Amino acid sequence: MKIFIEGPHWTGLWTEIIVDSLRQAGHTVGVSYHNRKTLQDRLVLAGKALLQGENRKTAWIERHRRQLLEAMSHDRWDTLLSIQGTVDQQTVAQCRQHSPGLRVLYWWGDILTDQAQARISQAAEFSEQLLVSGKGTFDRLRPVHPEQLRYFPFGVSRHFHSVDNISARDRQRFAAEVSFAGTCYPERCELIRYLNTQLDTPVRVWGRGWRHCKGVRSHGALALADSLKVHACSSISLNLHHADTDNGRNMKFYEIPAAGGFQICDWQPLLEETDLGRQTVACRSLAEFAEKTHYYLAHEQERRQLARTASQTIFTTEDYPSKLAELFSDPS
Repeated sequence: MKIFIEGPHWTGLWTEIIVDSLRQAGHTVGVSYHNRKTLQDRLVLAGKALLQGENRKTAWIERHRRQLLEAMSHDRWDTLLSIQGTVDQQTVAQCRQHSPGLRVLYWWGDILTDQAQARISQAAEFSEQLLVSGKGTFDRLRPVHPEQLRYFPFGVSRHFHSVDNISARDRQRFAAEVSFAGTCYPERCELIRYLNTQLDTPVRVWGRGWRHCKGVRSHGALALADSLKVHACSSISLNLHHADTDNGRNMKFYEIPAAGGFQICDWQPLLEETDLGRQTVACRSLAEFAEKTHYYLAHEQERRQLARTASQTIFTTEDYPSKLAELFSDPS
């Protein structure tokens, strides 16, 4: 199958992981990043803003859509998978002129804001399927898009998420009793600051935005490969979903056990629905985070066994190659 992907260029390598998984399965895959601007793109957009007063965001979306059309014009494609992309009905109609029968799948993995809901509604006008990674998002939108909507949670790739042969230097660099690797949100700041009053050793933090969290020091942003090393080298890796998460599991939920790390995260109802969820230690309050962090620091063998079990489970039940094979073999 020939599959073209319009996706984001992020440190989490969402697009790259999907591209690699599909290519490993034997598909021909093309890709266009909807948020990656070249120097020439930036110069053109700056000129338009200066000379014509055009909004840069709007100008970039239009420019990207033209680039997408150009990239897809060199072959006939079976499927366009848009990962939170900016493709619109007119662009899809033009793509289908060159690739008759083109199926469009639109994937939203982020939290469901008003803007996101509007974007999904727009995508419904030209997409055969709407994929959402949040269970609460799926339940909320199913009455609106009963024929198109499909629950499609995140997953893992052995190629990208396995951690092997960590150097002694990296083990020293990333070692931690308790760690957090990720962007600062107010609720995450609150958790780390609270735990630092309860633990003998402060939580080691990596990620963006932590300068806004008074009293918490970040060791800087990390690429995915180094984030996975943090999880592998920590006794406990913390995971706290965005406050607006509606019964979902973020990418970190999968990354920590894939790296062989031990995860403590906030409770989400759907954790009780899967083996991996039931194997994950989850908390409903700051006090419970502190209680369970103390407990599992003191019970190393139990902690290591839970981490081994979760690591085995995730590559058996949550691997992207299997999820994508099912998705693209579904005649609907």
